[in-house]
Amino acid sequence: MIRSSALLLSLSSLLPSALAVSGLLTDRSQVSGQTFDYVIVGGGLGGLVVANRLSENPDTTVLVIEAGSDNRDDPRVYDPYQYSVAFNTELDWNWPSSQGRYIKGGKTLGGSTSINGLAQTRGQKAQYDSLSTFLGGNDGNGYWNWDGMYFGMLKSEGFSAPNDQQKDAGASSNPAYHNTSGPLQVTYPDEIFHGPQQKYFKEVVSTNFSVAASPDADDGNANVVAFHPNTMSWQDSDHRSSSATAYYSPVSERSNLAILLQHQATKIQFDGNKATGIEFGTSGGDRYTVNAGKEVIVSAGAIQTPALLQLSGVGDPALLNNLGINLVANVSGVGKNLQEQTMNSVGWTPVDGFDFEGRGPSDCIAYPDLLGISSSSNNDIASIISDNIAQYAQDAYDAGAVVSVEAANAIFAIQQGLMVNNNSGLVEAFFDSGFPNGGLGIDLWQLLPFSRGTVQITSTDPFTYPSIDPRYFAADVDLKIQIAGLRMARKIFQTAPLRSIVTEENAPGYDAVPENGDGGSDDDWSKWIIDGFSSVHHPIATCSMMSEELGGVVGADLKVYNTESLRIVDASVLPIQFSAHLSATLYGLAENAADM
Repeated sequence: MIRSSALLLSLSSLLPSALAVSGLLTDRSQVSGQTFDYVIVGGGLGGLVVANRLSENPDTTVLVIEAGSDNRDDPRVYDPYQYSVAFNTELDWNWPSSQGRYIKGGKTLGGSTSINGLAQTRGQKAQYDSLSTFLGGNDGNGYWNWDGMYFGMLKSEGFSAPNDQQKDAGASSNPAYHNTSGPLQVTYPDEIFHGPQQKYFKEVVSTNFSVAASPDADDGNANVVAFHPNTMSWQDSDHRSSSATAYYSPVSERSNLAILLQHQATKIQFDGNKATGIEFGTSGGDRYTVNAGKEVIVSAGAIQTPALLQLSGVGDPALLNNLGINLVANVSGVGKNLQEQTMNSVGWTPVDGFDFEGRGPSDCIAYPDLLGISSSSNNDIASIISDNIAQYAQDAYDAGAVVSVEAANAIFAIQQGLMVNNNSGLVEAFFDSGFPNGGLGIDLWQLLPFSRGTVQITSTDPFTYPSIDPRYFAADVDLKIQIAGLRMARKIFQTAPLRSIVTEENAPGYDAVPENGDGGSDDDWSKWIIDGFSSVHHPIATCSMMSEELGGVVGADLKVYNTESLRIVDASVLPIQFSAHLSATLYGLAENAADM
C-alpha cells in the first residue's frame, strides 16, 4: 500500500497540464503535485491581468496562488465610501517599516486594487521614456517608453466620460486619450462633489501657482491641475472596479484558470537556475508544491516579491549566506532601491453651514513641477539636488540600498533630469473633501524621493515579515520638497476664492506652524512633518527593471537575471517613482508583460 501511494504521488507530478483544475479553490490537494503551464504568485493587479491574458488561449493552463481570500462581496472592498475601513484588518498586509510607520497592501483577491483610494492618474511622458534609459537604451521592442506604456494603459481601460451632472461639477475628458472597451471600468462618481470647493481649488492653483489647468491630464502632460477619474464601475453604480472584478470576474468560468486562495508561496523551486514550480503552504508549517511547465511569474508586490526571491536563493550572496540559504542566483539588487513616498495633510475648517454637496471620492489633483513648487518655496530645489547628488549616492551605498556608488550616481542623474528638465510633478496636492478633521484639506506628498531603502528577510520562515527600511527623508531634499509643498498647500487655502469658504487652519494650525508671512518657517514645518508623516503605501523598485550594472533584477523582458523561466510583474520592477498614483501605470505594465 505504501509503495502504491508513493507511485501515485510520483505519477501525479507528471500529470499533463490539461488535467488541471479551475475556478476558486481553497483545497490545496486539488493542485498539489499538478503541473500548470504558468504558476503565478499573487492574485493582485499584475497577477490577475497576466492570468486573464494568458488564459485567453484555451490550451494554456494557469494557476494563481493568493495569500488572501475572495472578498469581492465585502462592502469594505466594493464600497468606495468605506475606503480605509479595510486597513489594519485581515484584508491588509500592514507591513511595519522604519520610523514606526506602516505600509498598507491588499491581502485579498485583487490585492491593493481592492482597498486603494481609486484614483486613476497617468505620469509624465518623459518618465515613461526614461524606462529604456535605465535599461541602457533597451526599450523592450517598444514596450518601455511613453508610446508602449500608453498603449498598455489604454488596453486596460474601459472609460466612461462624465455625464452632464458630473460635467457641471467640473469633470471633463478628451475621448482621444481613452479607451471605452477595456476590462477596468474608469469613470467619475455618481455622487461627485458639487460644492464649489474643487472648482475653487483648480482655479486658485492654476491662476496663482504656475500649474496649468487641464481638461484631461491623461495625455502624458501630467504636471497640471485637473479632475481625474476613479476606478469605479459605471455598470454597477458606485462600486469599485478592481483587478479582481475587471480581470477575473468576467472569465471565472474558464476551465484553464485556477486560483488557490488562502495559501502563501513560500519558495520558488529550481532545477539549477531554472524555475520549475512553487512551494506553498500556511503558517501552520505544512508545505506543498505545484509545477510550472513553462514559467513562474511572481506578482507579489514590492515587499513580498523580493522576500520570496531571497527565501528561494536569489539575491545578494552576503544576505543569503548569513541566513544559511543556498545561493541559486547572484542578483545583488534584490531588495535594494526601495522607494516610498511620505504624506502630510493640511486641513481647514469650512464656514458654518457649508455643504459638500456629494460624497465623492474626491478627484481634483494638482501635480506642480519645479516651477510650480518654486513659487511657494524659500529653497532652491534644483541647486540642492545638484549640490548634494553625490552625497545622496554615497549615503545610499553606505546603507546597502544600492549596489554601488557609481550605480546610484547614474540612477540619480536620470531622476535629476526628470525633475529639473522634464517638468515632472514633484509633489501631489490631492484636494480632499472631508479630510482631515472632517473639513477641507490637501493631502500632500513628495513624489520622487532620492531616499533609497531596503527590503531584507531576517529569517528563513516565509511567514515572518521582512525588515523594511525606506529610510524616509534620508536625503534632505525630500524633506525640503515636502516643506515647499505644504507651504504651497497653506497658501492655496489663504487665496481667494477658496479662502471665502473656510475659517481657520486646523492641521497643522498656526500654533504648530506659525504663519510668518511666507507660509511658515522651514524649521517649524520640518518638526511637524517628521512627527506626523505617514507612508503613502506606494512602495516600488525592489526588483528594478534596470541593467545589471545599475543593480537591476529584471531586464526588458522582465526575466530575473541569471535565472531561467522566472519573471516578475508588479510594482517592484518600476525603477523609479512616477508623478502619479501607481495603478494606471501598473495596469499598462502588466498588459505589456502579458503581451510579450
